[in-house]
Amino acid sequence: MNQEQLTALLRTLLQFGGGIAVGRGWIDAETSTALTGALVTLIVTAWGLYVRRNAGLVAAAAAVPAVKAILADPLTANAIPSAKVQPAE
Repeated sequence: MNQEQLTALLRTLLQFGGGIAVGRGWIDAETSTALTGALVTLIVTAWGLYVRRNAGLVAAAAAVPAVKAILADPLTANAIPSAKVQPAE
């Protein structure tokens, strides 16, 4: 799944949960809509920051079949479980 698909799934699940909360009278529809939008925004932002950290970018590059080797600083290289990632000397 890519990020757009995960975002759509997250939004659908939150809308489903919001529908249940509205149906039971816990919150009103406007609050449900506002909460869903806010939660999707926060979660997608946090996920984007997480996957774009140095180790995440190197791991994503190492997963590309056309990439044969990656030289990275020793700390990053040791954090990636891939034989393609080697520490730079």
